[in-house]
Amino acid sequence: MSHLAIEELTRKLTITSLLYKFPWWKLYIAKAKLLLIRPKVPGDAYTDQFSFNAAELVKNKAISEKWNVIDLQANDASREKVTTNITEEDPDFIIHYDHGSTFTLWGQEAGVLEAALDSGNVSLLSGRAASTVSCQSAAGLGPLAISSTARAYLGYDDLHWVHLWHLNRFTEASNAANYALLEGKTFQEAYEVGYDKYTEKYLELLPIDTVAASLMLHDRNHLTLLGNGLAKAY
Repeated sequence: MSHLAIEELTRKLTITSLLYKFPWWKLYIAKAKLLLIRPKVPGDAYTDQFSFNAAELVKNKAISEKWNVIDLQANDASREKVTTNITEEDPDFIIHYDHGSTFTLWGQEAGVLEAALDSGNVSLLSGRAASTVSCQSAAGLGPLAISSTARAYLGYDDLHWVHLWHLNRFTEASNAANYALLEGKTFQEAYEVGYDKYTEKYLELLPIDTVAASLMLHDRNHLTLLGNGLAKAY
């Protein structure tokens, strides 16, 4: 075999090796789509100091995991815009941060809270995965979402507390399950990640602030998974 033939064969073998090593197929898979809902009502301590900033970290995590992110924040988190974006953009996964109640995830219109998702439009969650860091909705809206064929719903069936002296710990615990979902873990796995992170932060707080520790434990005990635990966010 000539010297030129050997060089050509070596070149082809190198190219073939690179093709096998690089996951080119990933370039042709449509990226999953996330709708993030995060009101920011002026003067609301929970929003200003916790939920809006925690959601920003989740957005950054989603981008790093190659999600396509639609970020409805402040007055863009209105019922109308939430409805339009779910209908037209068809997100795989919906994450909500801020206030909730038994049958409502609150959004914002003209600087005041407005119901973004409730029993009147819960069918928008059909076929989708949803997660919320807010109060109480896993006791009412979550079951309605599952009965409306949402794939899975992660939230809290009681009040969700934060302690403003320990925001970093509460943010880390509250975000842990959503990070896991964005990484591709199942809802059951994400629930366990969140539960374990709350436990870890509870044990850190217990020797230094028993009130904050009790709030962390409360959040852990009321983190609630509904629907198919084997479902993923996409």
